Formats: sequence, C-alpha cells, structure tokens
Amino acid sequence: MIEKALRWRCRRGMRELDQLLLGYLELRYPSADSVQQNAFIELLEAQDPVIFGYLVKGVVPESQPTADVVRAILECAGSLQVRT
Repeated sequence: MIEKALRWRCRRGMRELDQLLLGYLELRYPSADSVQQNAFIELLEAQDPVIFGYLVKGVVPESQPTADVVRAILECAGSLQVRT
C-alpha cells in the first residue's frame, strides 16, 4: 500500500502535475525498483517549476535516475491517455 504521506507530496496544486505524479504513483511506483522509487521521492523534493519543466516543458534532468523516472512518468501518462 502506498503511504499517505507520499500521496500527499504528489499533490502540487497544479492539475497537470497532480495528474502526472499521482498517475505514476498509483500505476508504476509499487512495481518500480528501489532506484526508481528513490528517484521519484527525490523528484518530489524539487520545486514545482523544476518538476513542471521536466514533465511539461521537456527539460531533461542531469541525473540519470531522475531522467529515467521522468520518462516513466510520461510513459505512464501516455498509457492513461490511450485508455480514456
């Protein structure tokens, strides 16, 4: 079960970020390996404009684990859009 504190940290106050982060948290985080889970937790510590840049504007993170989790979040979002 995903802890409530982690779910709360995904709530950023921007609908776009909330949907992307919560979608990944629910669909991919539980089965992700520990490296990707840690990268996701570190991503949540970033400021909203940084996360927005990664997830919406296409800015590529310098850290490879962060880049990998950003790619996974965007892939997850793509699979959600296909289902609807």
